[in-house]
Amino acid sequence: MKRILFYLSFLSLIIMNSCELFEDEPPRDFVPDQPDPTGNLLIINNSNERLVLYKDEYIVKKIPASATDYLVFIPNPNEGTVELALYLWEDVRDDPNNPDLDKVYKKWLVPLSSSDAVEERATWHISGASQYTNVATINFSYYGGTDEFVDVYLNNRTGAKIMTMMPGQQNKKVGVDYGNYTLHYLYWFSDQNDNQAFEELGWIETELVNGEEKDIWLILNENRKDVTTIVPHLGAAQSSGTKYGNLRISNLSGDPVQIYAGDKLIESVCYLEEGSIQNLSTIDRNGTYTFILPIYEEEATEAEFILSAKHLTNGNTIESITITVIAEETVEWIVDGKPDVDNSPPGEE
Repeated sequence: MKRILFYLSFLSLIIMNSCELFEDEPPRDFVPDQPDPTGNLLIINNSNERLVLYKDEYIVKKIPASATDYLVFIPNPNEGTVELALYLWEDVRDDPNNPDLDKVYKKWLVPLSSSDAVEERATWHISGASQYTNVATINFSYYGGTDEFVDVYLNNRTGAKIMTMMPGQQNKKVGVDYGNYTLHYLYWFSDQNDNQAFEELGWIETELVNGEEKDIWLILNENRKDVTTIVPHLGAAQSSGTKYGNLRISNLSGDPVQIYAGDKLIESVCYLEEGSIQNLSTIDRNGTYTFILPIYEEEATEAEFILSAKHLTNGNTIESITITVIAEETVEWIVDGKPDVDNSPPGEE
C-alpha cells in the first residue's frame, strides 16, 4: 500500500511539473536600453511607439516611445551601407531574436560613418506614419559665409523639425519616410557667450522655379531615395537649379598652405559629395586638390570668389587672387608666391 501511494505521489509530481513546462511564457516586459554616450546615429522617435532597432536582423537597441534625442553607435569600420530595421515592440515581444520580416515597421539603407564625430553623424527621423516602410536619405549641405543657424521643418512651421545646421556643415544625412513633403527653413542667431541669447531672423519657404515662387517640395520614393539638398542663406533667392564649378588648386610655394574664400576657410564654402571636410582647406607642398564650388544665382553660369593662400605658421598671405568659377568646367590656380598675370576664363582676355 505504501508503495502504491509512493508511485501515485511521484506520478502526480511529474504531471504537475509537466503542466508548468507547457504553460505559455508570461509576456516579456519592455525595458528600454540606455542610449550610447556617443554615436554615429541619432534617432528622433516621433512615432509614440516602443521600438526595437535591428542591424542585419540582430538586435541593437530597444528604443523608448520618446522624441528625446537618442544616440546609437553602430560599428561600421568599412563605412559601407548598412541595413537598419525598426519593429514595433508588440510585433516582436514573443521572440525578439527572430522578428517576422513581414512586420518590419521602418527600413533604412544608409552609409554610416565609422566615426562618432557630430559632423559625420546620421539622423533618423521616425514619424508615426505607417503607410510607408522604406526610408530615404536626404543629404543636407549648408555652405559657410554666414553666421546664421538654420532649423529644417517638414510640411509647415510647426511640423517635424528634422535637422539643425550651422554654417559650413555638409552632407548631413537624414532618414525620412517615403512621401511628399514641403521644406521650411527657420534662420536664427545664437550668441556663443550667452546661452539665453536666441534671435529668430526669418524663414525661407519658397524657391524660384522658372521665375515664379513655388513651395520647396521634397519628393521621396524609390526613384528618389538618395537626395542632395542645398540649404540657402537667408536673404538669398533660392533657385531650384544650383550649379557647380570646379577649382583645382596646386601648391608649388614650398610650404603647406591654407586656402581661404573671403574670410572663411574654403572647406566651409565648397561642396563635398562624401567624406569629411575637416582640414580640407590645407594643401601640402606640391599637393593638388579640386574643390567643387556652388553657383547660386538662377540665371548665372559662373561665380566670382576672392581667394587667398596663407602660411600655416605665421598666417601671412602667400598669394591672393580673384577667380571666376564656371559651371561644369574646371579652372586652375597655381599657388607659387608669384603674381598671377591673368585669370580670365578660356577664350577671354
